[in-house]
Amino acid sequence: MRVAFRRFGSGPRTFVLVHGLGVSGSYFVPLARALGRSGLVIVPDLPGTGHSVGSGRPFGVSAQAEVLADLITRAAPDEPPVLVGNSLGCQIVLDLASRRLAAHGELVLIGPSVDPRYRSVLRQLGTMAVDLAREPAALWPIVVRDYLVTSPVGVFVAALSALADRPEDKLRLLDSPVLVLRGEHDRLTTRAWAERCARIAPNGRFEAVPDAAHAPHFSRPAFVAARIESFLTERGDRAK
Repeated sequence: MRVAFRRFGSGPRTFVLVHGLGVSGSYFVPLARALGRSGLVIVPDLPGTGHSVGSGRPFGVSAQAEVLADLITRAAPDEPPVLVGNSLGCQIVLDLASRRLAAHGELVLIGPSVDPRYRSVLRQLGTMAVDLAREPAALWPIVVRDYLVTSPVGVFVAALSALADRPEDKLRLLDSPVLVLRGEHDRLTTRAWAERCARIAPNGRFEAVPDAAHAPHFSRPAFVAARIESFLTERGDRAK
């Protein structure tokens, strides 16, 4: 399956940025530009979203991870990429990494979903609405446009798959270091859950992003890029 993706920058590192439920990779562009100063950044539109809207039937978490693995093999064959996910994108990269579907480097989980205490459609819809009001106004038309493009069936299938998924079990299976980031005003991802993700991962770290909600990569891209680059540099120093 061919998946549309954007490329930004060049350099010694490769990053793959994986979007959340119903949206495309468009809202990752600010972070992609920031990270593109130090590496190659690949931002896919997973099947059923954005420019990949005609890619076929709806996909759940594991099927999306397999599509992502194929993209990594094609688009980043020489350098195992750092995988950066937001929300549902965190579950997709965790599935890929836990099943060793493709070579990869460190993982960055931004606002990981879904907190086991709140696995309900009504809870997720309610917190999503509250959170959007806390995001920059510039994000709203992007989200609305993407949801209009993405099929309701695709969103529903992905949402059910996300609620049934168990990221807490997959975190324990990882070999790669994990950085967990959470905007301090995030209503979808609780601080307790984000910190728990960092504790469960064998090599995990949690950091809060001030003055941000569920999409700090959009509202504070320079800050998020700096935290990611600092994390990678520290990991590299320890490996020497």
